[in-house]
Amino acid sequence: MSLFKDRAFRWIFIALAAFKAAACAYVYFCNPLGESVLAFPDSLTYVYPAQTWLQYGQMWEAVSVAPMLLRTPGYPFFLALIKALLGNLTWAVVGVQNLLSLLLLVPVYLTARQLATQNAARWAVGFCAVSVLYFTLSFAVLTETLCVFLLAWSVYFSVRFLAHPRGRDLAAAAVLLAAAVYVRPAAYYWMFASAVILLCFCAGQLVHFPVRKILLFFVLPLVLCMAPWQIRNAVKTGFGGFTSVGAYNLYMWNEDYLARKGHVSVAQAHEALQQALPPGFHNLPAAQQVKCYKALAKPLIREGFLYKLTHAPLWAAKTLFGANFVHLSRLLNGGAAAEETLDEQMLNQTAAVHAGWLKGWKEKLLFCLAAGQVVVTVFLGFWGLWLVRKQHRAAAFFLGVYCLYFWMIGSTFFGAYARFRAPFEFVLCVGAGIAAEQLWQRRKGLFRRSK
Repeated sequence: MSLFKDRAFRWIFIALAAFKAAACAYVYFCNPLGESVLAFPDSLTYVYPAQTWLQYGQMWEAVSVAPMLLRTPGYPFFLALIKALLGNLTWAVVGVQNLLSLLLLVPVYLTARQLATQNAARWAVGFCAVSVLYFTLSFAVLTETLCVFLLAWSVYFSVRFLAHPRGRDLAAAAVLLAAAVYVRPAAYYWMFASAVILLCFCAGQLVHFPVRKILLFFVLPLVLCMAPWQIRNAVKTGFGGFTSVGAYNLYMWNEDYLARKGHVSVAQAHEALQQALPPGFHNLPAAQQVKCYKALAKPLIREGFLYKLTHAPLWAAKTLFGANFVHLSRLLNGGAAAEETLDEQMLNQTAAVHAGWLKGWKEKLLFCLAAGQVVVTVFLGFWGLWLVRKQHRAAAFFLGVYCLYFWMIGSTFFGAYARFRAPFEFVLCVGAGIAAEQLWQRRKGLFRRSK
């Protein structure tokens, strides 16, 4: 590829590859937590379906023989493929995910170069290379790294289409987006939003491309890609949706409100919600379970609406500026002892900052560096997207709505934190590269005038 002829890109790529190799070796040989540092509470819900698919040819829900419905098949299939090829479901997965996070530099570079200059693309790659979030998530048996890689390529082809409308770019964007949805269903509604945006661009003459071809090259591939899993769900479970995770979350996301109301821990509130399910709930057909979740969730949502509304700004800030420090500390230090359980710290973070992990000056310095990287990337990222609007109005609007979509859905409950910024941080890296190049040019101009 021509980008590897760019010496700056090549050096950043090589430096990041060397750093990742050293980090993998350090975590493998030196981390006292061993393999457990890679596992999260959610990991089993992906590993188990992968194992059942390899052994029985079917994906089942965690520790059951019920057809998998809460999760989607993309990541379990990814795990199963690695297990079949490399014989491992943890360290091999981490190795492949580190490779994917390294290759993420490619679509970031290409997208920035499409929107701005080669120097801006170099800056963008630099911001992506030093991302603490992408570094840590590549060491987790979770969906983010694979999903982000697919989304980054989908965004690149979308941006290239907006600049030079061609059907093959639009089709590539659609297929890659569908693959990302299979990995992480948080992207599900972005399919509809992006289709509407593209149709509006065509109607408003921002993009000169027939509407019928938008339907043919974008909407139709999405429908064809999504249909098989929904048909499978309808046949095997009686539930015709893509996943039941929305209904489950609608009910379980009331944990924080109930914990506050009852003066109990989030874990105790979670257990109370489980106990409130009707007898024999897990033996009900999937469609009835979904209806039951929604019915039980509605009064809780009405009751706790004001609480959630007043806390939404905090959750949005946690998603946007979270440094993922608990995970980073566990990777580098083996996990300093904190008082909360791991679930509370890493997946259901109710506190803005976990002071229990900031005991010594080394931890505090590491936190400041990680948080500083995030803050700089976020502010420069949004500024860069604002600058893009001058020459690429359609692309700037598309990328802005893309970031707002994933920011919004990642900030709607108390567990919001850095992990949910992953789907759009690479876009912020692109924007940050463009803004950094603008600042650099201004600095050079001031230096020339001062001579």
